[in-house]
Order: sequence, then C-alpha cells, then structure tokens
Amino acid sequence: MISFKSLTRQNEIGANSYLIKIDNKRILIDAGMHPKVEGKESLPDFSSIIDDHIDAAILSHAHLDHSGSMPVIQRHYPEMPVMMTESTSALAQALLHNSVNVMTSKRNELGMDEYPFFTHKEIHKISKQWCARRPGRSFVLDDQNKVNCTFYEAGHVLGAIGALIEYKGKKIFYTGDVHFEDQSIIKGADFPTDDIDTLILECTRGSSPRPSEYSRKSEAERLAQSIENCLDEGGSVMIPLFAMGKTQETVTMLYELQKERKLRRLSFLIGGLSIKMTKIYDRFSSSVRRNHQGMKLMREKGLLSTPSTRGQIPQITQGNVYTLSSGMMTEKTLSNRLGRQFITNPRNLVASVGYADPESPLAKVLGSEEDESIQIDSNYDPVKRRCSVETFDFSGHSPRENLLEYAQTVCPNRIILVHGDQLSIEWMKQHIKERLPETEVVVPIPSQEIEI
Repeated sequence: MISFKSLTRQNEIGANSYLIKIDNKRILIDAGMHPKVEGKESLPDFSSIIDDHIDAAILSHAHLDHSGSMPVIQRHYPEMPVMMTESTSALAQALLHNSVNVMTSKRNELGMDEYPFFTHKEIHKISKQWCARRPGRSFVLDDQNKVNCTFYEAGHVLGAIGALIEYKGKKIFYTGDVHFEDQSIIKGADFPTDDIDTLILECTRGSSPRPSEYSRKSEAERLAQSIENCLDEGGSVMIPLFAMGKTQETVTMLYELQKERKLRRLSFLIGGLSIKMTKIYDRFSSSVRRNHQGMKLMREKGLLSTPSTRGQIPQITQGNVYTLSSGMMTEKTLSNRLGRQFITNPRNLVASVGYADPESPLAKVLGSEEDESIQIDSNYDPVKRRCSVETFDFSGHSPRENLLEYAQTVCPNRIILVHGDQLSIEWMKQHIKERLPETEVVVPIPSQEIEI
C-alpha cells in the first residue's frame, strides 16, 4: 500500500509538510513554518506521525514555509537522514539561524514562552543528518534499498528540486515550488514527464491569471523605465525584496539592464540577511546549473553597496536604488524602517516585484491613495504616502497555464493539489478535470490518509 497525508493544518500556503507511506516505509517531505501564524499553530500537525518511525526526509528547498520546522521534527527523529541539495543545506541553515533570532525577539516582545522552538546549537546538531544529493542521480531512501529517489531542478530558487520517488515500478513525483521559465540567475525547471503515476502539484498562482502579452523581458524593461523616470525627477527608488532568491534575481536583472544600456550605471544598496544570502548564492556560482555562470554579485565592481554599520538605516539621498529586505516591508526590517521616511517624498518610487500579503505593510503602501495616512509600523504614528507606487510581476512560481501544460504532458493517473489557497486549488482542479477527464484529481484533507 502507498498513501499520502498532508500535515498542513489548512489547505493553504503555510507550514508545508507531507508524509508518504510505502508499505512499512515512511518518507517525510518538507517541514515548514507558517509565516502568518504565531506559536505552535505555525507548525505542521506532527501529532499523527510521531508515534512511528520515519525512514528519511526530503527538503525541497530552503524557504521557511518548507524548512522552518525541520529542527522540531528532527528532535523526535535524531537519526533520520534529510535529503536535499548542497546549496539548499547552506541556505536553510542561514535561514533557520535567522529564525531563531526572530523567535527570540518575539519571545521578549510578545511574552511567547514557547519561542524559540529550537536553538542555534540544535541547528548545528541536526545539520549533521543533512545529506547532500545532486539532481539527476538516483539514491535510496531506506535501509533495504527498496525506495529510490531522484531530484530534478525546480527553477524556483537556488537548490530547489522536485522529487521522483520510485517503488516497485510505481512513480510518485512531488514538484515542490516550481518555475518552468528561466529567471535572471536560476534556469527553468527540468522535470520528468514519463510514466508518472501520481503527481503532487503546487498551485500557488492558480487564482492569478497572467496577461497573454506578458514577457519577463518587457516587464524588466518597464521596471527600468520607471526607475529612470524617478531618478530623472530627482527621486530615489525602493524595491523591497525577500533576502533569499528575490534579492539575487532582481539585482542580476538590474545588472542585465545596465549591460543593455536600458538602465544607468549605479550601485544597488542591500543589507542585513540579504548580504549573507547573496554570499551563499556566490559560493555556488560555478557549481550549479544557472545563468551568468561564475559571476559573483558581491564582487561585481560597482554593482552593490552595503550599510557601513550592521542594521544601520541608510540615509535617503537623491538618485539611489534601495534593494532592501524584507520583501513585504515587515516591521523592524530595513525596508520598513527606511520606508517610514521614504514614502513621504513625492519624488520617490516604491516598486513591488513580488508577492505582498494583503495584511502586510507593503500591501498597505500599494493599496493606499496619494496623501493617505497609513501605519506601516504599529509602534509609530501613521505617515502620509506621497511617493509613487508600481507593481511588477517577477514571481518565482510558474503561472497556472504552465502548471496545466505540465500536468497535461505528464497525464498521470492521479494528481494531488497542494500549496495553494482555496481559490487557486479550485481553479486548478476544475481546469485539470477539463483537460484530463480520466485523471483523478485529489484535494487532500489535512491529516487524512489517502491511498495512492
């Protein structure tokens, strides 16, 4: 018997974690932490699995919604090997250490005694059980050599993979977070298509149509023109960015625009966790399949500048481009702290290039009217938004049309839909059924075992 169980508490994007049972073998896939929920409810529901063994775990990529509770579950299974790519190991360790710092701050500020869920020392300890595996090379997941796995590059962020699990002729493929198109650094996904019985498919952008005329190149040129217009008018530009992935992709895209003479030569200011993540991207610049092979962003002359003091809020000066984290201007991050002053200047521009949660400070900025007072930090008075705002689409997730095309090419017996809100999953379910009427489409109920 082969079965699938979602350990997420709701059908949404959050604390992603899944268990695949193959006869008496149990494989855990991802162990995330919900970015919008505090306390124990931010973790997957591990209660139904910790009474039995787990043979191995797979970590698809380093983002905290997939990796954030790995130390928690490894505490129960200290001998469990965790399979991932080498670059995911480096990125995930850095993110988890930062997560300890964030949770410690919340413990002090909010009085949440359960924080932090784990310590820096534990991260060092559990990482000894992390096993690096290269995409395209089969390896075993159990001590009896019966369950095989092969990683395939997912095109999402550095190190991200989809995982093909094989057992007695049956093939289960988990996409993880996927992007089939090339980004500025990371090349598009290279996924298998033959003889897959069960496809576990992400649905992040299922409710987000993309204009038929869209191209990444034209969107990049539109961003360059907006930056140029702002700088010509004597303003500065802020591009709030997630420290891992979005910072490195955006800075590389701006570098490409400079090379094409569509954007003037200037440095882009980064700081905080973005610096650490960029150094890790640079460490793997020659050893992974990517664009700009061998280029190190931190060493590229004149490309990046950093604050003179760690955590220092940079001075707002005319003609600068601030590519600061966090990507949603979360309170206490550099983009939020600078943003309180930045958005009051009518000459400035805030350019959003990624996802903004509707409740985030960035969403408040983007959704406000000119001269409207908005509160982007709960510890400070509201400020008037006088700057310009624009949004651009450079998502690290595939648009829904590409997900449908992949599903149709694979044509599996069964598709399990994960990693999407209700609207996204329902859209994907309806359209997969239209294209593949013979395929069973399953929306898993959290903690309910599904025989596959």
